[in-house]
Amino acid sequence: MYEKIKKLLKSFCTILGALVLISGIFSCILNYYRAKNVYIPEHTMLVVNFDDPVTETGESSLLDEIMQTNSLNFVKLLQAIEFAAHDKNIDGLVARINTTNLDMAQVQEIAGGVEKLKKSGKRTIVHSRGFGPLGQGNREYYLASFFDKIYMQPHTNIGLTGINIEVPFARSVLDKIGVYPEFYARYEYKNAMVSLTDKNMPATYRENMQALIKSLIETLQNDIEKNRLLTEKFTDIINQAPLTAEQGKKINLIDDILYLSEVEDILKNEGVENFADIREYAELIQPNTGNLPQIAVLNINGIINDGENATDIDGELVVGSDSILADIAAIEELDDLKAVVVRINSPGGSYNAADEIYFALKKLKNDKKIPIIISQGGYAASGGYFISLAGDVIITEPMTITGSIGVLGGKIVLQNLWEKLGISWQNVKVGKNSGIMSVNQPFNADEKRIFNTSLDEVYKDFTAKTLENRHLTKNIDYIARGRVWTGAQAVTLGLADDLGGYGKAMIYARQRGGLKPEERFKIATFPQQKSFKEKLYEAVFSAEISVPKFIVNSGVDIRYLKLFKRLQYDTVLLPFNINM
Repeated sequence: MYEKIKKLLKSFCTILGALVLISGIFSCILNYYRAKNVYIPEHTMLVVNFDDPVTETGESSLLDEIMQTNSLNFVKLLQAIEFAAHDKNIDGLVARINTTNLDMAQVQEIAGGVEKLKKSGKRTIVHSRGFGPLGQGNREYYLASFFDKIYMQPHTNIGLTGINIEVPFARSVLDKIGVYPEFYARYEYKNAMVSLTDKNMPATYRENMQALIKSLIETLQNDIEKNRLLTEKFTDIINQAPLTAEQGKKINLIDDILYLSEVEDILKNEGVENFADIREYAELIQPNTGNLPQIAVLNINGIINDGENATDIDGELVVGSDSILADIAAIEELDDLKAVVVRINSPGGSYNAADEIYFALKKLKNDKKIPIIISQGGYAASGGYFISLAGDVIITEPMTITGSIGVLGGKIVLQNLWEKLGISWQNVKVGKNSGIMSVNQPFNADEKRIFNTSLDEVYKDFTAKTLENRHLTKNIDYIARGRVWTGAQAVTLGLADDLGGYGKAMIYARQRGGLKPEERFKIATFPQQKSFKEKLYEAVFSAEISVPKFIVNSGVDIRYLKLFKRLQYDTVLLPFNINM
């Protein structure tokens, strides 16, 4: 027995030693590559593949670190495009756009960077093997429309098919198995739970989705028509789509039909001598260091919940209030802090967690006497919008999904299911309402009153903070009651201040923070990136696994499963999927 234990300990020490050695080797390799300078010669075209994953926060995986395959960091990508506009060695940008994971707000911000490139005299070119898989290529084509030239490979398609919003309804299934969903909301437009309580889409839900889709399609139409001299009406185009590349060329959606190698030959004949990956170019842009004023950037990216930041088993990001509070405390300790930019990309989540973060941001602002600028990403809804209220200025993109000022809650009742299974639950209790949240019986009259009173309190607080922070003159009932808005609508209603993205938020931060236009400053980003050793430790000792790829490969679209997961939260965006 002793010998077996000794062998096990020896094996463990050998493995641990090997991991430490590997860690040291990889650290040396990483330091070597990071120390290398990448030279960009004259007459270079930057190349970006928007099919590659783009991370909002820039946290790379362990495999990325080992293989030196840096994923596209959204902020670095924006910086690279902006720097390229002023770099005399850069002739322009060649983009590959087929199917991207960028959300519409990110697409709009990148489009703004492309326009800056064009204004500086740089060439911008897109090549595509097809915009979207037949349909759902709207965001891809929308981004492409901002480039000077659009080329497509022969025999490919343009999936500019318009926008389709899908909502799952599961009540019929629940009835069959004896499950009763008992949920309540504030108010009629806070429709998240109707996916469980109803068999069909209620009129208020349909009304809100129609208003949302109208705003989204107007932005698509206005910008595409401005960018391309179309020979047919936009509405006729989307009703005919998906279109072949040949059809697209006839109506000026694209400029020509060529293979990528042919496009590269054209550029070389026009004087382009080199092509460089934009990720390598982005690595040349080193952040300012030294004793300089600071702007902090706090990323809130994912569903908002109590506890620590985490990644669910299905790969979905969860923002933990404890982690964000720790980040805010660290921000407060920064020297010469001038402003904070809070980047929010969240459909909401827990009211208590959002309220904690909101309070901490307000306290930081008051204690440090600094401005807080909110930059809304693809989503900043419900609990995500609640946190936005802590900002002095809210910047949003026209196609950001925001608002959803409301609250919901309840429980799944399994009483009928137990009866079908022949299971009887018995209980002994002290306290009249001690079983209020039990799933084994519905609310009684008193419990229903108590639960709805709690929803009233949350809704009252949410709307009061909206009125207080946004100084609204419009009727709060029209703006709130769970309605969902686009960023364009939010600015009109006073829920946001200006249209734009991260770049514009940084301009506001500099101005409000008292920095002069030419004054240098450094950026402190939170959450701070984990070290290589921390990632290695997590990979070895963590039991977490990610299964979304496995599920998708088995034929199930995981997006629809994730929608139902949202129903555990009280201030979260209603479950719908925007197919664009």
